[in-house]
Amino acid sequence: MTDRVRETIERYKMLEPGGRVCAALSGGADSVALLLCLRELGYNVFAVHVNHNLRGEEALRDQRFCEELCKREGIELYVESVDVRAYCAENKCSVELGARELRYRALRKLCSGAKIATAHTLSDVLETSLFNLTRGCGIKGLCGIPPVRDGIIRPLINCTRTEIESYLACKGQGFVTDSTNLEPDCSRNIIRLNVIPKLKKINPGLEKSFAASIDAIREADSYIDAEAEKLLENSDGKAYNFTDVPDSAPFSRAISILLQREKIEPSSERIAAVKKILRENGRINLKKGVYLRASGGRLSFEYDDEPLSPVSATLRENAVFGGRLIAVTKISPFDISCFNKSELRYFVDEAKMAETFTVRRCLGSDKIRLPGRGFTSTVKKLLPSQERAGRVVIADSEGAVFVEGIGVSERVCCSDKTLSAVRIEIKDIKETTGL
Repeated sequence: MTDRVRETIERYKMLEPGGRVCAALSGGADSVALLLCLRELGYNVFAVHVNHNLRGEEALRDQRFCEELCKREGIELYVESVDVRAYCAENKCSVELGARELRYRALRKLCSGAKIATAHTLSDVLETSLFNLTRGCGIKGLCGIPPVRDGIIRPLINCTRTEIESYLACKGQGFVTDSTNLEPDCSRNIIRLNVIPKLKKINPGLEKSFAASIDAIREADSYIDAEAEKLLENSDGKAYNFTDVPDSAPFSRAISILLQREKIEPSSERIAAVKKILRENGRINLKKGVYLRASGGRLSFEYDDEPLSPVSATLRENAVFGGRLIAVTKISPFDISCFNKSELRYFVDEAKMAETFTVRRCLGSDKIRLPGRGFTSTVKKLLPSQERAGRVVIADSEGAVFVEGIGVSERVCCSDKTLSAVRIEIKDIKETTGL
């Protein structure tokens, strides 16, 4: 196992010979093996133990074990105690996520600039890949846990859990076991305790076969990353040009990278939404105060410093709202037979509209009864959340009469009795001025 760890460190350029490294030490088999193996390979290793205070006496047992181990082996140890439950309550996150965030925060605080080594193994990578696959993922998700990311190195990434336990047995070194890892009450434990044993009945060499596959997947992932970065180079600093870019894996990855730069979790739905506005032009809301606009194959981010206040307008003149032009065109006399059903979505009967109305942002709670539908719908049922926040709504005292991208309300729509109509168009001011 030691030779495999040495090869992994050299292959991924994790550490300089004899370099100082901080080992995340839980007291479990993997982390104990990591600590001893790094020292055996001649690295200047010290340890950090984070007590999450989640398992009562068992957590204190783990801390005492780490303290006794490091004292016996002459290894420097730092202990950090964190209150995971209080953190999760304050930040409204799961215990698993809160524990992870506090653990890495403690490791970065105590590492003193050294590389941080965690004890993730090939077995962990297999479990993570299967977990991601069950939720739906792309190549990045199939890669599972990367060998190196964000200053975190994983020297045991090519070692199985069985090999690690054999390594410790040969040394006569004990370890502690987290009892929660033995309970099949969460997705990862179900995969570890139930799914993988059944897969090993099909292929006893499952982890060895997976190791070969994961190498090929990582190579493909690295290639896609490199091609995606090339696509992102075509930028003038304000917008990214995707004109004539084919719909491909590097294109999807480029969109994913853009979302991550804005601290937005990429998803197949968000990537599909970006592709859609690139084809059709438009604007979508990515998160509060952050929008993505597409025009002529160019993508640009827009930000809100503060919420926009509604503006008052009339059907007699154009209005401006949040960088959008609400253009009104009067047609009188009006003949409904000259227009098709799709076009009529943007016409209102002048006689049915109030003298003044309000232009504002779209709300998911807005309700509109579309012509011929026979029922009223909320906008959130008609538009995905990432699309509706960037849309404009025209409303009067009774509610929405026009929703951008959806059309007009039945109560103001045109009919064969309409004498005078007004066409409503929402345009970007930059497009109308040629800027």
